[in-house]
Amino acid sequence: MPLMVFAFMILTACGGEPSASPPPIVVNIPSATQLPTPSPPPAASFDFSAVRARIDQFTVNDVAVLVGDERGVLFRYERGSMTANRPVFIASASKLLMGLTAWLLIEDGVFSASTPVNTHIDFWRRDPSDPRSQVTIEQVFAFTSGFNGTAEQQSCIGNASYSLRRCVQEIHDGGTDTPPNDSFNYGSEHMQIAALAMIAARNRSMDGIMRERFLDRLGVSNETRSTIGSGDNPNYGGALRSTGEDYAKVLAAILKGDIFRDRSGFLLDRVGTRPMRTVPPAISQNRLAWRYGWGFWKECSAPTYSIVCNERPVISSAGAFGFTPWIDFDRGYWAVIVTEEPLNRGFDPAQLSIALELQLQPLITSALRR
Repeated sequence: MPLMVFAFMILTACGGEPSASPPPIVVNIPSATQLPTPSPPPAASFDFSAVRARIDQFTVNDVAVLVGDERGVLFRYERGSMTANRPVFIASASKLLMGLTAWLLIEDGVFSASTPVNTHIDFWRRDPSDPRSQVTIEQVFAFTSGFNGTAEQQSCIGNASYSLRRCVQEIHDGGTDTPPNDSFNYGSEHMQIAALAMIAARNRSMDGIMRERFLDRLGVSNETRSTIGSGDNPNYGGALRSTGEDYAKVLAAILKGDIFRDRSGFLLDRVGTRPMRTVPPAISQNRLAWRYGWGFWKECSAPTYSIVCNERPVISSAGAFGFTPWIDFDRGYWAVIVTEEPLNRGFDPAQLSIALELQLQPLITSALRR
């Protein structure tokens, strides 16, 4: 939809009493605080030619890229057979949507970040001497719960012969791998535990909770949902399908901040000084000094994570098949790379997409003049 261009008027006022000579014209010049906020330029005025040229050099042929701000899409480019409205498996980009759902439930008062998961999972150990009793909602979203099973390990996660409850009970009964809150470990078990806690707290399916809490409100289509075939036990940290256009609506809402009461709390770094023991290859191979937030990565361009990276956050949530969304809060834009590449072609789609993201970021900033 084309952006509207707003015209501005300079207001003048005439003063003076009637007299034999013409009254002087008095122009009321507003102070800096009274000046109207200029509307951003229309999308057509941005030069995205360098962005388009870089996408044309991307190794993956079938790719779409959307860039926008809180108003919506400012740039769209589709190459090969990929389109922005084609449903694709978004893999770990699911984690940002899961995290957003949980944060909105916190703001609804369903639970708090510090609520132990045993508050909502009835079989979970409550004995204070058992480390499992200490696991909280925050820890499962920060990946510091101590349940560190990875996607490469054999697991009940995603197995349709298991219910979600039975699978999480199996994870629980296997015990923690490290003490809760001790270290960061990227893995699948955290989000499976989180899903059962949310489903039990709301007595609704995960898809139903998401749709009720924000997807319907944002006009996200029914194409954004969990994959079919695993019953109620899909891999909740990586089982969603979506489209670039659907996901863009969520990114725009997060950037705008009108679905939050506490966006700054949502964006906090949740790792702190804890060691990051298990990190995805796409992060380690690109040698990125990133931290983790509430279901998303907190990016940092410096060799080590610094306070600047906290104060001017860029967050992202790349998926294994290359679907890569991010938001730059400092420069006021969001973007999403839409791909769906198999994992057996001799390259890591997530690593390639993250590399493209990092190359596009300065080009987008230049195009937007921010």
